[in-house]
Amino acid sequence: MRTTMKKAAVASIAALMAVTPMASKPEQAVAADNQVKNVIMLIPDGMSMSATTIARYLLEGNETGSRNLTMDEYNTALVTTTWANGPITDSAPAGTAYSTGHKGQNGAVGLDATRTPKATVLEAAQLQGKAVGLVATSEFMHATPADYSAHDPVRGNYAAIAEQMLNQDIDVLLGTGAAKVPGATLDILATAEAKGYTILDDRAEMLATDATKLWGNFSNFMNEKGNLSYDLDRDPEKEPSLAEMTQKAIDTLKNDEDGFFLMVEGSKIDWAAHANDSIGILYDALAFDRAFKAAVDFAKQDGNTVVIAATDHGNSGISLGHYDLTGYDSAPFSILAPLRGATKTAEGAMALFNAEKSNVDEVLRAYGIQPNGYQPADAASSDRTTKNNAKVNALIETFKTTKASGDLIKIMNQLAYIGYSTGGHSGEDVPLYVYAPAGVSVPEGMIDNTDVAKYAATSMGLSLDDASSKLFVDVTSRPGAKVENNTLTLTENGKTLVVKANQSVATLDGVAKSLQGQVAVQINGKFYVPQTALNLIDSTTDTSKYTLSGTAFTSTSLGYKTTVTAAQGAEAEEVANPNLLVVGTLKSGGQVSWTVSIHKGATATTDIAVNNKFSSIAVYLMDGTINWNDTNFAGVKSNILTLTVPSAN
Repeated sequence: MRTTMKKAAVASIAALMAVTPMASKPEQAVAADNQVKNVIMLIPDGMSMSATTIARYLLEGNETGSRNLTMDEYNTALVTTTWANGPITDSAPAGTAYSTGHKGQNGAVGLDATRTPKATVLEAAQLQGKAVGLVATSEFMHATPADYSAHDPVRGNYAAIAEQMLNQDIDVLLGTGAAKVPGATLDILATAEAKGYTILDDRAEMLATDATKLWGNFSNFMNEKGNLSYDLDRDPEKEPSLAEMTQKAIDTLKNDEDGFFLMVEGSKIDWAAHANDSIGILYDALAFDRAFKAAVDFAKQDGNTVVIAATDHGNSGISLGHYDLTGYDSAPFSILAPLRGATKTAEGAMALFNAEKSNVDEVLRAYGIQPNGYQPADAASSDRTTKNNAKVNALIETFKTTKASGDLIKIMNQLAYIGYSTGGHSGEDVPLYVYAPAGVSVPEGMIDNTDVAKYAATSMGLSLDDASSKLFVDVTSRPGAKVENNTLTLTENGKTLVVKANQSVATLDGVAKSLQGQVAVQINGKFYVPQTALNLIDSTTDTSKYTLSGTAFTSTSLGYKTTVTAAQGAEAEEVANPNLLVVGTLKSGGQVSWTVSIHKGATATTDIAVNNKFSSIAVYLMDGTINWNDTNFAGVKSNILTLTVPSAN
């Protein structure tokens, strides 16, 4: 369990987002206060709604499509998929909307429309002490995983993104990626191992380990594009499925008593959609549905978990039916039968070619195509099947000549009447699937993609805005700040703080200081550091004056040199000094919120005038850590000071 201090108060879901309770199911447990400990977010990248429609027909024994996918039972809303400046989004701003609750710019990860870094649900969960994990069938640094764990204006800046992810202190990462990323200043796997991760190379190692910090780098199965195998192509004895990785991540993260956040991406649906590979899309959609089932099965048993699933955007304009499906209203279910005959995706089938590429028939059969064509075949016939078979046979002959993946794909799409409008993303609305325990609200109707992040965060009692203010403080124009070679040097109060971009370690006067997994970033000439870093150098308070012993708490006010002592168990009252008011109850070793208001005169009010300014200080106590939130006091810089003191006993 992490020792990061928890927030003392949270906003309610109802205050941030209009939602409607979902009907309770018998197996659901009851969650208190419309909040849960855990959230699992699953994203089938690029899975258009028509893909799920067609995928149902591929369920075993479901030739008529009468049986639903697991996801179908939990469809609660539709989600718009726009980015900041247009209707058709890139994966980077799509994931940014889901992770931060902000619209982003195409090509940028973890940044809002002004290219300012914003805290993600994963990062906010970490601040609250929760365990966190990422699962994907792509490289770790790809857009969607990066959106939850990194901040960069260029999604392809893998070196910076990899370093940020590595330094975020994420508990579980399962996917793939090169050990050495071009441009990175460190060996990713060697550094991960030095940080205490157990490195996993295959399915057997993943299933066998009981380690609590996992880096599943299944690069032995990585293709030339940096992804894991399609589900239909993988060796089930060696390469884990998306459902197995999801289950392993849950089994590892669930042991944290503070709860967890997990993001799971079915990455390769999008890749198949770009290629218009129906087999790749549909069978990976089914694999994603099995991962969703694993998450829901856990949530039902746990009773304190919300499961959310939504694709980030459409892709390809896939449709059941194309221009050659004449007499569509009389077409039988059997037109989809060829889809069930494939044993490999186009990528997997093409990998079967021998060096001479003489085994064309083997490749065709693996993709579910009869090498000798389909009869009867007559392009001039008025019969739909006869006419279509003639076109299919012509495409088969073309592939035998070109031996090109795109030509192989065209055969299946023509044969099964699957249509496509593009090889790129599409702008349609997408379904939202949510499982929540009874008593926890879910979104319904039409919502924005940014609402998904807000729902995930508030379901766990997290404030994304609060997390952003703690994690990303712009120090570029701060007096004494100098930025060179991706490194900040800040000299103030006779101290020198040095922080490198993408790192979670600082040096104060040459002494290394941990930033507790909170990473500094440099974005478009601006340097952002976590407040934790600034706490090291801020000298507006003499931390030596802060003590906690026995049943008394003694503090010196920020810049005002007034002292207040509160006995353990003290309620709201003026104590020791008429210029200070302490509100709250001090509990030994527990979590407590104090509100300290500085004011002129003996009468306490909610907002107290200090040199004609209205301000207040909130103090939180958790396991001996005191956090002051100072809001623009006259003559005092706005800051958050974290002071470590002996725990109350």
